[in-house]
Amino acid sequence: MPFDTSTALSHLQAATRQFHPLEEPVWADFAAIWQPFEAKRKVLLTSEGETEKHVYFVLEGVQRAYAVGEDGRDATLVFTYPFSFSGVADSFLLQQPSRYFFETLTPSRFLRAGFRSFDEVMQRH
Repeated sequence: MPFDTSTALSHLQAATRQFHPLEEPVWADFAAIWQPFEAKRKVLLTSEGETEKHVYFVLEGVQRAYAVGEDGRDATLVFTYPFSFSGVADSFLLQQPSRYFFETLTPSRFLRAGFRSFDEVMQRH
């Protein structure tokens, strides 16, 4: 199925408004940094020790963030699904190594934004 960027951005705008409404020029800059991204099921997008490079907005699929204990057992921290923001937020915002893993559980479609672009928009506005 082709990627409908216009509809995806409408969902992103609706979700963003729940946190903070953006004036049109700010929204235009913010919307411009998001790119379509797809991943198959059981794809590890972020590993423990890696710095999160992207923030994700989920359009399709289910994902989870989890930690692995000293005993080797994993513990799910959060599941994400449409239409929510996703990724390892603390690692992304602080640009520090992640303490968590982030993976897709089902085939997934996202909009995602890289840190540099995200930070530039935040600094500008």
